[in-house]
Parts: sequence; C-alpha cells; structure tokens
Amino acid sequence: MPHAFFDLHHTVADDEIDAQQHVHNLRYLQWTLWAARDHSAAEGWDAAAALKDGLGWVVRGHDITYRAAALAGDELIIRTWIPTWNRYSCQRHYLVTRPADQTVLAKVQTRWVFVDLNRHRAIEIPPAAVAAIQVCETPPPAPWADSDDT
Repeated sequence: MPHAFFDLHHTVADDEIDAQQHVHNLRYLQWTLWAARDHSAAEGWDAAAALKDGLGWVVRGHDITYRAAALAGDELIIRTWIPTWNRYSCQRHYLVTRPADQTVLAKVQTRWVFVDLNRHRAIEIPPAAVAAIQVCETPPPAPWADSDDT
C-alpha cells in the first residue's frame, strides 16, 4: 500500500560544505531528487525497467525557498509527498529538516513530467506509475511532530 509521504535520512558530509562553510544550495536539490527516487521505489515504481522502455520522469521546474543553513555532520530528514497529479505530470513537495533543533532548512516544490525519452515528448502517465502515486493533499507534519517514522 502506498504511503502518503516518505522520509529520506541523510547526514551532511564534509564534501557537501562550500566556501561559505555551509551546504551548497545544489546539494539541497540533490537530496530532493534522491527522496523522490527512493519514495517512488518504495511504492513499487521500477525506474530501471521504465528507462529500458525509453520512459521516465523529468523535471519541468523547481521552486526552492531556503530558510536556514545545513552544516557538516547535521542529521537531516527530507520529507516528500505528492499533493496533486494529472494525466501528464505530478507536483512533489519536500521539507528539508534538521530534527535536532526542529528547523525547516528549505521548502521545495518540483513539477515532474512523464516523458517518452526517445521522442522527447510528454506522455500520459502509465498505469504502473499511477499505481505508485498516493496523493497527500494536506501537507504532512514536520518529522518531529509525528511519531510514525516512515
């Protein structure tokens, strides 16, 4: 059964720190991509099989609001969920959090489009991908506000 949201746990590595001594902004984006990949896999989406068929999800756009800096050694939870989808795309939201001090580091939204990678065209989301989508219309609580660890 699909889960309404998914948590990616990540420890900030030293090589993720930039010249300003905090995590570089592109790392936040990478973490959201990993969270989306792992959430989809946990729900049964076989990205490798789809890729062999020339199909897959591609990003149409990202919106990131940075609220606080992550530092080396921080234990993070990147929580993701899908609030909406339509025939060709889905919206995915993320909270990048540091539970130790109950801080939301970033809020992210990504629009994913399902694409025929051979023809470079958006196509209708196939039933196998739809089966891996559970809509979570109401944003889930921050990780420290719930007791169910997903």
